[in-house]
Amino acid sequence: MVAAVVSGIVVSGVAPGFGQDDWQTATLDSLTARLDAQAAEIRQLQHQLDRRNLASGPPSIHRPVNPWVAMDDISAGDAWHTASHATTATEVDGPSFFADYDNGFAIRPFRPDRHPFELKVNGWIQFRHHGFARDVTSWTDNAGVTRQVRNRNAFDVERGRLILSGFALDQRLTYFLHLDGDTDGGHAVDFFDYWWAWEFSDRFQLQMGKRKVPASRQWLLTARSTRFVERPLANDFFRPDRTVGLFGIGRVGDRGHYEVMVGNGYQSANVPNSATDDQWTFAATNYFDLLGNYGGQIVDYDNTCDPRLRIGHSIVYSPNTSESVGVPLEETAFLRLADGTRLTQAGALAPRVTVSEYDLYLYGVDLAMKWRGWSLNAEAFFRWIEQIRGNGPLPVTDLLQRGFYVEGGHFIIPQTLDWNVRYSQVSGLFGDASEYAAGFNWYPLDTANMKISFDVTLLDGSPLQNTASDILVGDDGILVRTQFQAEF
Repeated sequence: MVAAVVSGIVVSGVAPGFGQDDWQTATLDSLTARLDAQAAEIRQLQHQLDRRNLASGPPSIHRPVNPWVAMDDISAGDAWHTASHATTATEVDGPSFFADYDNGFAIRPFRPDRHPFELKVNGWIQFRHHGFARDVTSWTDNAGVTRQVRNRNAFDVERGRLILSGFALDQRLTYFLHLDGDTDGGHAVDFFDYWWAWEFSDRFQLQMGKRKVPASRQWLLTARSTRFVERPLANDFFRPDRTVGLFGIGRVGDRGHYEVMVGNGYQSANVPNSATDDQWTFAATNYFDLLGNYGGQIVDYDNTCDPRLRIGHSIVYSPNTSESVGVPLEETAFLRLADGTRLTQAGALAPRVTVSEYDLYLYGVDLAMKWRGWSLNAEAFFRWIEQIRGNGPLPVTDLLQRGFYVEGGHFIIPQTLDWNVRYSQVSGLFGDASEYAAGFNWYPLDTANMKISFDVTLLDGSPLQNTASDILVGDDGILVRTQFQAEF
């Protein structure tokens, strides 16, 4: 082949005494030798490149626990990372870091042992419209205060999230920084979750910082993976919030997961220490995947061929005190009666009496199933409010609040279009409330990273005040939500 190409470009004309055939043969031999030498150089360069890739390998698998993905979701790629790191290779010269895309933009070291730093950037945005048509014009709480119920019609950027994660100083020392901006929260950016974590082993990690109190399964599920535009009413009424503390994350056997916590409060996100008491909150949650890895999606986006089943439960103990009886701290202001009355509001339980102290216990049990495009999940809540104390006599000193939700759906077109239904309820001594919802999700691209959601919710007297879900206390009517969501 080389001879043919070279022969076609040889120019005629030779030196005296030197035949044309001899000249062409010599020229061919010279060019062939040069091409062979260049091919050898290329092979040597390729060999050096292969050695560099083998020496560096993909990035380390030591990464912070990401709340977007369950701890037991280890991909085949991560197994490949582990195998690569077991190989010893010759040190080669070259750059220390490289840019990558692995479900997010990343800067990673070629040699994590020599340059222990990694940065991964993720982000997602929910753009939403919600409209509420009221069936009542006002509601009256248990303290006798009447408030207006308003019609609503608005566009929102509900969640504009930026997440920075990776490791630093040592592959076992990981970090996580989660920022959130939304238009119904004063158009401000908030530091939602941020922590350092030490990975003692591949089965246990200790986190130090601010994050979600580990209780309620759907609360711990990222808001980008909910079945509807938002979580159920009952879930948002009972769930805790974020706090600062110590968090232990680990595995039980091959299919179990647990989280434990000791922190400042039940719902003390963005509450300064000057507005909290001297009591700690304790929480724990645990689940088992009985029929194989359930994955990070509660809907059956992957159209699993074999049934998947997850069962779990959560518990929280949170004592709440005050510096002066009858003067509640800001930390206690979240708790509401089943009719929506704030417990620490003056007159909530008795005229002219203000509750300032109580002990709170929450227990929840949850179940999730999916198979061949069908999926179902449910959770029941029991919240005991005990040792209620105020600046006067009270008709009750202990309350029990109960609630549950059940929701399910099916993919009409696999990985493209699904429909969903939900029922949710909250009940207690001072009232009952219900939520009925139906909707669908459309995934226009060949990925779960972008979806358009629509749902219609019938509210029968909401005890919940939550601008994130567009449900306000006293709402009685129809809520319609449409949302576009994309992530990287």
